[in-house]
Amino acid sequence: MSKVMVPEKSNILFVDDEPMILSSLNMLFKNKYKVYLAENGYDGLEIIKSVPIKVIVSDQRMPGMLGHELLRQVKEISPNTVRMLLTGYSDLDAIIGSVNAGEVFRFINKPWQGEFMLYVMKLGVEIYDKVTKLQENEMQKNEEPVTDENPVTGHRFHIEVEEASPTVLFVDYSEEETGKLIDKYGSLFNTVAVNSIDAAFQEMAKKPVSVIVSNINFGDVDGVSFLDTVRREYPNTVSVILTEVKDAQLAIRSINELNVFRYLVKPMPEDQISLTLEKAIERSKVVKAAPHKNVLKMAEEIAPERFVKNEESTLRLRLRAAQALLAKNKSK
Repeated sequence: MSKVMVPEKSNILFVDDEPMILSSLNMLFKNKYKVYLAENGYDGLEIIKSVPIKVIVSDQRMPGMLGHELLRQVKEISPNTVRMLLTGYSDLDAIIGSVNAGEVFRFINKPWQGEFMLYVMKLGVEIYDKVTKLQENEMQKNEEPVTDENPVTGHRFHIEVEEASPTVLFVDYSEEETGKLIDKYGSLFNTVAVNSIDAAFQEMAKKPVSVIVSNINFGDVDGVSFLDTVRREYPNTVSVILTEVKDAQLAIRSINELNVFRYLVKPMPEDQISLTLEKAIERSKVVKAAPHKNVLKMAEEIAPERFVKNEESTLRLRLRAAQALLAKNKSK
């Protein structure tokens, strides 16, 4: 009689300085997952170093090491681990820190809903599994160097493709601001500045944009929805928010809906903007070469029903109009 193989449980980790919270989370998940618990960031890191953790959920307010700092180190140690931040505080600095340091997948408020927590954990584990499998397949494909063969001599040689200067698109800043931005970064990147959403759609229809740096306060248009429209149409374009608006709910939405790369609040030192642009361009290259690194895109493929939006929304129609206008002008 053959034995029935029981699937191995996925490893997940909760980090919180409140034992009652850990106990509650353990009770919720222990039947479906192998649950690891840590009461501080240092113990959490030791677990990450020794066990292949698929999802980590960390509290923000902990003594010794804040949650977003823990997630930043987790990203370096175990890049495929899906990172989530759990907190009962509407702390804007913590929220923005979680974007800019840990690149979290989800921001979850306390008290959480059990059904939602079960859903996001299942999604996080499936993202980890899918990304890891795609990564392994990609590594197998790339074991041999990329070469080509001279049709005359038969000699094989490496292909080196020179990449065009990456384009950075700034949206909705004053002429004075954009003039300074172009003067500052024009020699480093192909820098374009526009003052409206429709102008941004037109620029993106013309050529690939590596990074879009956008304000978020458009008055009659929701800035997160604008960037979400861009993300869906151009998944390799990395979004950076640079704004004077300090709003916790907008920051949370930028994490949960956009997986925004950075949320920067003005005034911002020029050297920090420069560093952000360099990192954003590198990120764009990564997701272009390896689409599975785009975690939100993976999530949409795994659970499309959770991401369904009106395909004929006003913003999408405006984007389509820009694309159609460009196509018409090219055909003349």
